[in-house]
Parts: sequence; structure tokens; C-alpha cells
Amino acid sequence: MHIEVVEKEGLKREMTVEVPADIVEEKYGKVYDHFRKSAQIKGFRPGKAPLTLIRSRFKDEATAEVIDDLIGDYFDKALREKKLEPVGKPTVSKIDVDEGKPLTFTIGFEIMPTIDRVQYDNLVVEEPVLEVPDGEVDRVLENLRRNRAEIRPVERAAGPADIVICDLEIPDGGVDIGDGALANQEIELDNEYTVREFREGLVGAKRDEEREITIAYPENYSDEKFAGKSVRYRVKIKEVKERILPLINDGFAKLVGFEGTFLELKLDIRRRLEMDVRADAARMRRRSVIDQVVNGNPIVVPEAMVESYLNGVVEDHRKNKLEFEEKEVREKYRPLGVNAVRWHLLYHRLAEQENIEVSSEDTENWTSRFADNYRMDVAKARELLAKSGKAEEIKDGILEDKVVDFLLSKTEVKTTSIKNKDA
Repeated sequence: MHIEVVEKEGLKREMTVEVPADIVEEKYGKVYDHFRKSAQIKGFRPGKAPLTLIRSRFKDEATAEVIDDLIGDYFDKALREKKLEPVGKPTVSKIDVDEGKPLTFTIGFEIMPTIDRVQYDNLVVEEPVLEVPDGEVDRVLENLRRNRAEIRPVERAAGPADIVICDLEIPDGGVDIGDGALANQEIELDNEYTVREFREGLVGAKRDEEREITIAYPENYSDEKFAGKSVRYRVKIKEVKERILPLINDGFAKLVGFEGTFLELKLDIRRRLEMDVRADAARMRRRSVIDQVVNGNPIVVPEAMVESYLNGVVEDHRKNKLEFEEKEVREKYRPLGVNAVRWHLLYHRLAEQENIEVSSEDTENWTSRFADNYRMDVAKARELLAKSGKAEEIKDGILEDKVVDFLLSKTEVKTTSIKNKDA
């Protein structure tokens, strides 16, 4: 067998393999013998038809089978001989075969990059001391009060904290909102997410009154139908409602399902917010070290793996029934895909480099946490996970976490005195 490998752009390779003529001839003989034994040819019993007739009648089918078998076998042998690991689906670009002659074929494919050593020296993360201000606790309490408030209609004019029930029309057109009207819209005048013109323009409005409000939507407005447009609304007020907030006391704690006093409720809210802050800080540390390792090891990644990542993104868009242009999605997510593949290859190489492995104890601990989260016994969780067919995926996730923990143990942490971002 003769093998020639040509290096193309990046990780692309083109391999030409020549299979000796005697092996090709032997393979043809076996294939023809199989056809001879199984073929139903008028005038001949099975296995008795002349070989010349079998050759003339089944030449194309035999050649297809010879090509399929020999290319599969000898491509694998050639890869092992040249110590190459292909990624993705190889593409056959040329085949030359005939009885009594060598079989020559050319296949294009990508290979895995060679990573001699993953560099992770001088990792640094800046970790601010995130504090939970009293205002944040108060905001959570206020949301709890609003969620349990009594909503009742009033006969007076709308105040800045009221809710206005109204029908909206766009008499000028220009924006498609179905039949041109939005009925029974609830507009909260004290909600920061309510468009400012509505918050201001409906204060003082009364039941059965009509008002016109013009809104100039910004270019980056979340709903593309309205983004960058100036829209005139005809607003018919149908009802004004007020929100009666519950009093702040120990009874309020019980109202929200908390077993304890109001002071204990506040302390519990602070504790939970602090847990969120610590979780956010942990995610930022993790993201930071991953980014530093990826940027510090700019290896070339196989295009086939990037395409697989992008196929997953496109499929997620389809499952979520999002409107999208596939080409735009692929272009948008390509940089993320490249970095995701790069990190995948790097943390696997780093695990080899530093002898990081997933033990049975690691898997059992993961299963126990899974069982706790879903309130089931460990045996049931183990059975469920075994049936899911995701054992390797789970093991790979554990490995990634262990590699990140290793990197964090080698990382310098610089603490700053910046307060909570929501302060």
C-alpha cells in the first residue's frame, strides 16, 4: 500500500492511497463468487452460471462493493500508519479502479490539532467585594408586597401608582398590531418598564376618557415592529385600579409563607441575596480563567467541530420556533463556536497534562447532588441517569469542572472594594 499525505490549509489534509492490484483482484474474485452463489439467472442453477456471465451482468455492482469495502479498510489502515486522527466526515474526491489494476483513491479530511502543552501561567482574576445594600433587600420586600397586594377599582382619576385598563388603537397605521387595536391592556403607571410616555400621559385620566399619546421608540427597542418609529396611540380608559399593599409586620412574613418574624424574613432575604452574589462571583471567576486559557492558547480548531456547534445553535432556534436567518445566526455565533471548541480541546489536553481524572467517587457525588436537587433517592437517580444515555456527557462535565477547579487553585485573586452592581 502506497500512501501520500498533503497538508492543506489549517488542519485540512488530503490523503491519496494506492491499494495493490493483487488485493483488488482478490476482492473482485470474492465479490463475484458471492454474486454467483446468490444470483437467480434463467437457465442456470444457483452457483452454476459461467463466471464470464456473472462478470458482465454484475460488473457495476461488484465494483461498487469493492470500492466500499477496500476504501473503508485501507483508509483506516493508512490513518493508523500515518498516526492521524480525522475529525468529522471525510470526503472522497477521486477514485480510480478496475479489475487487474491498483485501486487509487483520494480523501480529504481534518485532523485534531497537536497540543504540546496547555499554558496557564500567570492567571489572575479581579474579584470585587460585592456587598448587598439595604436598598436591595428593601426592593425584594417591595416586590413581595406588590405580588400580594389587593387590586381594586376606583372611581377617581389615575394616580402615579395606579393601574389603568384601556384599549389602544393606532389610527395612523404604520405598525401591524393585528386588527389595529389592543384591547384591555393593563398599564402599571409605577412600573419602571412601562414606556415613559404612558406613565406620564395617563396620570389624571378617568374612566371613559380618551387620550392621545405619541411615543418615539428608540432604535434598539426590544420589539422590532416599533423600534425607531414614532407611534400615535388613541387610548380609551376603561377602568382605573389601585394597589393596596399589605402592612409590613410579622403577619406579612406569614402571608408570604415564611415561618418566622418580619426581622427574620429580612435576614433570610439578605442571606439569599448574599448567596446569589457569591454564585455570581464564582461564575465570573470561572469565566475569567476559561477566557484567559483560551486566549493564551490560540490553537487552530477543526472546522467540522465548529460546524457541529453551529448546527446545534440553529437547531435550538428551530426548536424554540424563533424567526431567524440561518446564515446570520451562523455568522453571529461562529466566534463563540470557535472559542467553545478551543476550550473543549484545551481542557481535555490539560486533564491529560496534569493527570486529572474522573473517579467513581466523583460520579457518585454528582449523582447524589442530582438526587437531592430532584428530591429522589440515589438508587432511583442512578437508574434514571443510566437510562438517559448521557453517562459520557455527565462524566465530561465533571472533568471540565475539575479542570476549572485546578486552574482556579493556580490563579491569583486580586480583591477590589467595588460594591454590589445593583447598589
